Amino acid sequence: MRKLALILCFTMMTAVILSITVPGESAGEGNNQIDASAEAEEMQPDQDEVIRVMNGLEDTLKQDADDSYKLKHYATEQELTEAFEAYVTPELAAAFVDYYFRAEAEGVYVIPTQTEPWFQEENEYDMINISNHSVQVVQENENDMVGSYTLVVEMAFQNGWKIQDISYK
Repeated sequence: MRKLALILCFTMMTAVILSITVPGESAGEGNNQIDASAEAEEMQPDQDEVIRVMNGLEDTLKQDADDSYKLKHYATEQELTEAFEAYVTPELAAAFVDYYFRAEAEGVYVIPTQTEPWFQEENEYDMINISNHSVQVVQENENDMVGSYTLVVEMAFQNGWKIQDISYK
């Protein structure tokens, strides 16, 4: 009786372990796994899209302004925020507008400051999949003012590829 109980226990443990480590052994489920990985690959931005988003953010940050730093192309904070949202998530757009600009009754003004070193289109970069809809773009660069730096940009697919986080190492 004790041997039977041990065999039954061993069989149940083996079944549980196999169901955890080998999900979906049927032919149909195996094909879904292949399709899922193919879909994940499709959810990675191509080089043109990465460059479009990176350059778009940089261009939006570097606004034309008059001698008093008033923006020439955006009259309201909302217009400027919407321009950023073409390239970054709404949360990051709000952070950029709050940090680099100030809104007043007569218009939006750029706050004179030095911008961080940025993506260099001509330099190589690595793309690391974070999830099916999220990647990290990692680029090592050098700048006369700051020296060597590593730019890490997390992009997520939210109505197109958008930057959701930027950090430096």
